[in-house]
Amino acid sequence: MSGVLIGVSASLHDFGDYGGVGIQRPLVEAGGVPVTLPQLVDAIDASLEHMAGVVLAPGRDIDPARYGQQPDPLLAPTEPRRDEFEFALVPAAIERGVPLLGVCRGMQVLNVALGGTLVQDVRLSEPMRDHPSDPGWRSWKEMETASLHGGDVPTHPRHEIAVARDSILYSALGVPTASVNSFHHQAIDRLGDGLRATATAPDGVIEAIELDGYPALGLQCELQEEYKIDRRFASVFDWFVAAAQRRTAQLRGRRLSVS
Repeated sequence: MSGVLIGVSASLHDFGDYGGVGIQRPLVEAGGVPVTLPQLVDAIDASLEHMAGVVLAPGRDIDPARYGQQPDPLLAPTEPRRDEFEFALVPAAIERGVPLLGVCRGMQVLNVALGGTLVQDVRLSEPMRDHPSDPGWRSWKEMETASLHGGDVPTHPRHEIAVARDSILYSALGVPTASVNSFHHQAIDRLGDGLRATATAPDGVIEAIELDGYPALGLQCELQEEYKIDRRFASVFDWFVAAAQRRTAQLRGRRLSVS
């Protein structure tokens, strides 16, 4: 089975043409058909009727009011309309059993939607202060350009992660450690309900989260670029599309049994 529809909750800011190909390219390579979801809360139920999986794509910072904080001067631009949409989308998807993959902001959305909190900038936390980051997103813009035009991967901030062996991520990668890109300036503080950290950086920054007993995975790195550097990360997209395919097969079986 292939060609399952994957709903992509994407940013309409900042990315330009990259917003239409960055996260979508590896989904297509894994056998999915990515479809950009409308940022309309009233359309969520109808959209999820047709989606086999949902990707929470990268983007701007979450409004800290969503996790009970006032904005710090180091907070970057936010996108309130997308916040409103995604904080309704996540519980609706989980209620239906839709597999979820969160990337960068998407991991943070998954955490906050389940009651967790964030550090608004790693420079605000003593343990995280020296975490590799990309203030002003200069390196990220070079990465976008290279990705769009097929150029060499430019130099960018990176660090190691340790992966829990009893995790989806470990099952996909097959290794307990890996190197990943590090463009983000925020980090998870308190984990949301039912979530656990399944990868961490040496300074303790949470780099991956999973929802126990559910096909949901969040990764802090820009996964859609990391898979081109380390092909083992392509297996994360393979896992996600396979989970979406299983859900589609289960739904078909239920419909057939009812009919």
